[in-house]
Amino acid sequence: MAKKSTKAKRRTKRSSKGPDLPLQLLKIFSSLAVLVVVVLAAGVVAKWLIGTAPEQPSAAVQPHERLPVPEVKSPQLPVYEVFPKGTPAAKPPTRLPQLPGARPPLVAIVIDDIGYDRRIAERFMAMDVPMTFSMLPYAPFGREINEQARAQGLEIMLHLPMEPNEYPAVKPGPGALLSEMNPDELIAQLRANLDQVKGIKGVNNHMGSKISASSDRMRQVFSILKQHDLYYIDSRTTTETVARPSAQLLQLPFAERDIFIDHIDDPAFIRSQLKRLIHQAQQQGYAVGIAHPHANTCQVLEEFLPRFKESVSLVPASMVVRQAMIVESPQANAIK
Repeated sequence: MAKKSTKAKRRTKRSSKGPDLPLQLLKIFSSLAVLVVVVLAAGVVAKWLIGTAPEQPSAAVQPHERLPVPEVKSPQLPVYEVFPKGTPAAKPPTRLPQLPGARPPLVAIVIDDIGYDRRIAERFMAMDVPMTFSMLPYAPFGREINEQARAQGLEIMLHLPMEPNEYPAVKPGPGALLSEMNPDELIAQLRANLDQVKGIKGVNNHMGSKISASSDRMRQVFSILKQHDLYYIDSRTTTETVARPSAQLLQLPFAERDIFIDHIDDPAFIRSQLKRLIHQAQQQGYAVGIAHPHANTCQVLEEFLPRFKESVSLVPASMVVRQAMIVESPQANAIK
C-alpha cells in the first residue's frame, strides 16, 4: 500500500506542473505560423490599396541640375571664338582730353582661351612682357598655367563662356552662361566659373553675342563682378552689345576691345593688325588688343616687340581699364 501511495503522489506532482513540453512547443509554432499568415495578408492588401490610389499631381516643369559643371577631362582644343561677319570693326577712337604729363600710349594685349595648350602658353610667357592671360574655366591645364603665369607677374582674367547667336550649332564650352537659365542658375554658374580661375583681376567674354545683347543678363553678370571688385572688358563679338551702358549703370570698371589681332590666322594679317593697334593707341591714348594662342600670333608678336617698345607702353589690362575710366569720366568729358 505504501508503494502505491508513493507512485500516486509522483503522478499528482507531474500533473500539477502543467502540460508536457512537446505540447507547449506545438502551440508556439502554431501561433507563429498564424502571425506570418496575417502579416503576409496585410502586405497584399496594402499593395492593392496603394496600386489603386489616385496619382499625385506633379509639376509641369521638372527641375534639373546644371551645377556643378564637370571639368574638362580631354585636352581637345575648343572653338576659340565666333567673330562677327566680315572684318570686326575697331572701336571708334575716343578723343583724348588734355591730361597732365607726357607718356607713351598704353596698350594691353589680352591672350584669350588660355588653358588648353601648355607649350604655346609658355612661349607667350617667355616673351617677358606684361601681357594678360584670359583663361577659360574647366580647361585641362588651366590651374597649372595660372600658377606659372602669376609667378611670372602676368595678370589673369576669366574668359567667361557665354551663349553666342549661333548656339547650339556652336557651343561656348563648359561653364557657359545660357539665355535659357533663370537668374539664380546664371549667377550660380558665374560664381562657379569665378572659383575655377584663381587670382583674377577681371573678366572678358568668350563668344557671348546673344548674352551681350541682353541688358538684364549683363546687369546680372556685372552685379556679381562688382561684388568681387573685378573689371570687365567687352570683347565686342556683336555690334548689338549693351555691356557699356550696363557697366555704367553699376559703376563697374570697364573697357572695350579695340582690335582683334588674329581673327585671320595669317602672319601678314597679324602684322597689319598690330600696326592698327599701335595707331589706335596713339589716337586715344590707350588700346586693347585681343589675340589667341596661335603659333603664328606668338611668332609675329616675338618679332614685333621692338616696335612696340619704341612707340607704346605694354601694360596689364587693368591699367588700360583705369585709363579708359579716366577718359570716359564726366570730368574728362567736360574738357573735351
